Amino acid sequence: MNTQRTRKPAFLECLLTMRPLWAVVVATAILTNATLLAQVRPMPDTNPVPPQQQVEPPPEWPLPPTPPTPPSDPAVTEPVSNVANGQQSLSLKLDYPKLEIAEDRAYIPLFFTILGDYQGTNDIVVRARFIDGTATPGKDFVMDPAVEVMPAQGGREFWVSLPTILDEINEGTETAVFELSIDGSTNAPVRMEVSLLDDMDPGEVGFVSTRFQVNEGSANGYAQIRLWRTLDTRQAATVTYRLEGAASALAVLGGQTNRTATFEPGQSQIFVQIPLVNNSEAQGTLDVTLILGSGEGGLKLMKGLESTVLTLADDETPSSGEPLTISQYDVGGGQRGAMLSTRVSRGYQVRLESSDTGAAGPWRPYWIFEGADTERYAFDSFDASVMRMYRILPPEPLDYTYPW
Repeated sequence: MNTQRTRKPAFLECLLTMRPLWAVVVATAILTNATLLAQVRPMPDTNPVPPQQQVEPPPEWPLPPTPPTPPSDPAVTEPVSNVANGQQSLSLKLDYPKLEIAEDRAYIPLFFTILGDYQGTNDIVVRARFIDGTATPGKDFVMDPAVEVMPAQGGREFWVSLPTILDEINEGTETAVFELSIDGSTNAPVRMEVSLLDDMDPGEVGFVSTRFQVNEGSANGYAQIRLWRTLDTRQAATVTYRLEGAASALAVLGGQTNRTATFEPGQSQIFVQIPLVNNSEAQGTLDVTLILGSGEGGLKLMKGLESTVLTLADDETPSSGEPLTISQYDVGGGQRGAMLSTRVSRGYQVRLESSDTGAAGPWRPYWIFEGADTERYAFDSFDASVMRMYRILPPEPLDYTYPW
């Protein structure tokens, strides 16, 4: 028993003596195991191998580099490039390589047309950037953003809009050169030069057309002439004009040959109304020429629009009816087409009617030919089994002037 008592403490002492050494062994094993685990831990895999197929490589195997994971659907996750869609072959054509625009017109339109056969589905993006000029982006116009996005089609007219910036300083005419390009196109950009006219400069004034017309028997009782001016519309402006023509024609307009027209502040165009005197004499068609004179404050005259001709039709001598020319042709698909033409004197109109039931009618209104001293055309299509008829009614006075 004494022997057993003395041996147990000896065994414990042995264990206590070995405890530091055992701790070192255990710590070394833990570190070694952690190192091995760090070396063989696999990278995350989007398509992991099922557990029954996994093979644990030994620690000494070299690990291959992890390949990049491809997208599951390239058409969705990555947009198709412009080059792949054929946008590299598109080009731009400027509709107005040089353009004059007043700074009070709200924006500068950079007009262009897209050329080329494009079969892709991506939108076409056209960008503009300022290249050179005396005008200053951010001071005279807004440059950002200067992009126009269009559906995937070409051959139509588009424009990039650059808002203008109004100021109270008369800087005169400034220039700006812009470069326009298509995203993805390999063709060279195009350049457009814009003259930005200061709206505080005295502008120009003119008639909107070189010809007007009215019938002296018009229900309105007056001839209406339209004028317009450019640039400085902040101030009122008065212009003079005179009437030249035969005495009989001037009498229809009241006989007053010198007249004035006034633009109120903010007005860029006005309608001048000249009262008509409807006499009972058969005088035929008469012409009167209106000629602009001087304008206030340095207002200049528009070249080519400083005069206009007013044609006065006489309701006592209505023009004789002109023959109606009809030519028919096959449209296809069981349809027939008809081209119709006649001639109507200025100041008059004729009404065209059609019937599908013969001369007995009923006749339906189809077209109005307005007098312009030129042939007018109408196009029609109808079922080939129908025998369509046309007729024109006697000339009637126009009740309005042209243009509106």
